[in-house]
Amino acid sequence: MLPMGMKIGFFDSGIGGLTVLKNVMKNFGNHQYFYLADNLNVPYGSKPISFLKENLEKIMYFYNLLHVDVLISACNTTDSIVLKNNIALNNYDFVYVSIIKNGIKSIKKEDSVLLLGTENTIKLGVYKNLLFEKGIKKFDELACPLFVPLIEEGYWYGQMADSILRFYLRDFRAKYDKVLLGCTHYPILEEQIERYTEALTIDPSDGIVDFLNEEIKVEKRIGSLSVNYYITGNIEKFKYLSKLFMKDISYVPNFKKIDLNKLYEKQSILFTK
Repeated sequence: MLPMGMKIGFFDSGIGGLTVLKNVMKNFGNHQYFYLADNLNVPYGSKPISFLKENLEKIMYFYNLLHVDVLISACNTTDSIVLKNNIALNNYDFVYVSIIKNGIKSIKKEDSVLLLGTENTIKLGVYKNLLFEKGIKKFDELACPLFVPLIEEGYWYGQMADSILRFYLRDFRAKYDKVLLGCTHYPILEEQIERYTEALTIDPSDGIVDFLNEEIKVEKRIGSLSVNYYITGNIEKFKYLSKLFMKDISYVPNFKKIDLNKLYEKQSILFTK
């Protein structure tokens, strides 16, 4: 173990990946954490796959420059692209951790499962294929494209959230054992989703924690916590929402604006405050 701990990276289109970051921080403590929020391009769920694939290469190039030990996919849409298109992960020096592969580990063959995800995640079908390989007999999937914009705007509770949740989930009450939250934004609405479906929700970030513990052998470290945030879009909005979501964790956040296009084109890290 390095004196400063492992260098662990995360990326997402916005604040959704914070659900993964928080879970990892709670379980492993004082490591070096890096989080890229590509909120300039949020939501990923409806963007062209070709654009997302090109953008993903820029993100991975950025993390290779940072020399992270582990890069955690905190976005199911881009992880679907990686798994579907077999992106050459051996071009990078970090260990890539799939949220989808680890997220389904707690699903049993006898479970009835409803997958909630973005349009792209559902369309790419990676979850569906992997679950069928496990022998799941009862499985349905539902794209919820309004969930991410709702969450990115900070409407996590109240009349608007209830209206959108009811719209999507009204026909799915008490029909499934488990609801798989196939987007890292969705655990922010976990309480309401459980209420509307009357099912146990599965947060794939728990599978990430298990993988880091069992396969990477990440140690629990004590000491003060900090996170380096890199934001492609509205930095003030991200500061506000991240503070709201991470309020129960004592840590020091450091925020920087990043231009992935300039970084990739010039092959140098260009930050602006």
